Amino acid sequence: MIIKEQLLTAYGAELITYKKDDSLFSIHDIPDNYYQVESGLIKVTSEKFGSNQFIHDFANAGDPVGESFLFSENRYTVNAVAVIQSNIFVLPNKGFRKLTNDHNKTLHKFLKYICERETYKLMLINTIAFNEPRDKILTVIDHFKKMNERYNYKLYEVPFTRQQLASLTGLRVETVIRTMKIMESEKIVEIIDGKVFI
Repeated sequence: MIIKEQLLTAYGAELITYKKDDSLFSIHDIPDNYYQVESGLIKVTSEKFGSNQFIHDFANAGDPVGESFLFSENRYTVNAVAVIQSNIFVLPNKGFRKLTNDHNKTLHKFLKYICERETYKLMLINTIAFNEPRDKILTVIDHFKKMNERYNYKLYEVPFTRQQLASLTGLRVETVIRTMKIMESEKIVEIIDGKVFI
């Protein structure tokens, strides 16, 4: 959890329930609020030509959504949508600014989180631009595995469908399926009952 729930509510955050497919914000909206997932799953996307979309990220419990836009004062360049019913802390920008001004440790923790995310995004851009499908898939899986290391499982279950992995990497679904089968034969991943483990 980036910002403790008690701190969020003390500065005016409300816990709002978003149903599946409800939008937190859309491209070109003005960033008026800080969003932090209490429970559920949010995806951050951009639209591609036609009906396809590129998934930039998924936000789980404790993760902020669209936070960097509050500092840049630019309009959103992405969409954020609930994948399942989700409870989200929504803190108006004024309250967020006061909170970060009043609590330096929280601000430093928050900035560290943003920097880690930026590092991942740059690494992903490099991988997508120059590498093979296997490298693209492994970069995404490794990032989310690292983000969930607190669970310390021997095998990490990849929480994404083949379609979601395709949307996260810019690959076609068929390429993801074919690459996963090759990775399984090379013992890089295990596929058990259709689920991928690494």
